[in-house]
Amino acid sequence: MTTGTQNDVRAATIEQWLQHYEAGSTVFASPTVSLLAQGSALELRADNAQGQLQTHAQRLLEQARQNGMEAPLLLGVIPFNPARPAYLRVPVSYRRDPVLRRPVQRPPLARSANTVLAQSLLPDGPGYEDSVARILTTMRERNIHKTVMARTVSITLNQPLDRLTVLRNMLHSNPAGYTYAMPLPEGSVHDPSTFFGASPELLVRRQGEWVTVNPLAGTAPRHADPRLDQASAEALMASAKDRREHAYVIDDVVRILSHFCEELDVPPGPSLTSTANLWHLSTRVRARLRNPDISSLELALAMHPTPAVCGQPTAAAMQAIEATECFDRGYFAGAIGWSDSRGNGEWAVAIRCAHYAQQRLTLSAGAGIVEGSRPELERQETGNKLLTLIHSLGLAQDITL
Repeated sequence: MTTGTQNDVRAATIEQWLQHYEAGSTVFASPTVSLLAQGSALELRADNAQGQLQTHAQRLLEQARQNGMEAPLLLGVIPFNPARPAYLRVPVSYRRDPVLRRPVQRPPLARSANTVLAQSLLPDGPGYEDSVARILTTMRERNIHKTVMARTVSITLNQPLDRLTVLRNMLHSNPAGYTYAMPLPEGSVHDPSTFFGASPELLVRRQGEWVTVNPLAGTAPRHADPRLDQASAEALMASAKDRREHAYVIDDVVRILSHFCEELDVPPGPSLTSTANLWHLSTRVRARLRNPDISSLELALAMHPTPAVCGQPTAAAMQAIEATECFDRGYFAGAIGWSDSRGNGEWAVAIRCAHYAQQRLTLSAGAGIVEGSRPELERQETGNKLLTLIHSLGLAQDITL
């Protein structure tokens, strides 16, 4: 890798690519690009409460250019609540590869060197169902159309996280999604705190004058039996509750994009997409920027948080969520990605994720709540979402949800 510049190499396999990974590396792999960065030349923490984060990011990239970097790259993670500090960094060096080559047949998940010493749920199952019931009451009282309620599972490990196994599993099992790992300033050099995950959802991609967004909202479980799996998919497509939840998201996304773009291509209805464990309703929207100076980060900040992770209307939904949930989401349901000096970049919705610090993992998952939501079904949905990441951990023990 060369300092602060881009390496264009032919597509590597996942195993070849991960040979360059270290505990302090940053990873962002998507259906369009595979980024692996080392070190931190510049970094900052700043919130977007007054809409100033884009300005901070521009200054960071400009400073990198003044320091002699030919093609500096900005990597960042934005919290669920944009009024709290985001973390941005310019790496010392990075490689920018094409999409990684994967075997025709997906290999089985590898077992991790980690074992579980302890685990805890916050809230537990009954507590989560109660929080859904309470926020449904709040929504009726305040005329909120949708919220998203989350829960967490904390896992204490016997030793530092086996990062390579987790990343290898996520990259193999998430070929159409967004695999990421962002080391944070806390912790030691050899065992830094890390925010990582395997999101199925694109917040925004900017490539030249073209912008793509791909919101997901509406979820159903997958099944090993092909007939049950097909029935689950068909039931999701026919679900009035899930299609209503999805429509709230698309309407808001189109409204925001219209401020920046023209020639919006919006499908008339959702399609189905899937991960290993879940079916989702998906709509891919494409549009042309009016102003070519608008960066991918600026678009991400305008879009975030979408109703897919917060609710609608946004401000009232966020207030209700933070008054009802019994934990701080931090970076969960935020945004993670990159932007280059030309404004191109890609930001994923930070879901199917975990925050690792000092041999402790905190995994989070949420479910969309609209009128007609049933607390017990929303609990099952969050459990299914947590399983996506839990399986990638490669732990020998079962985790109770």
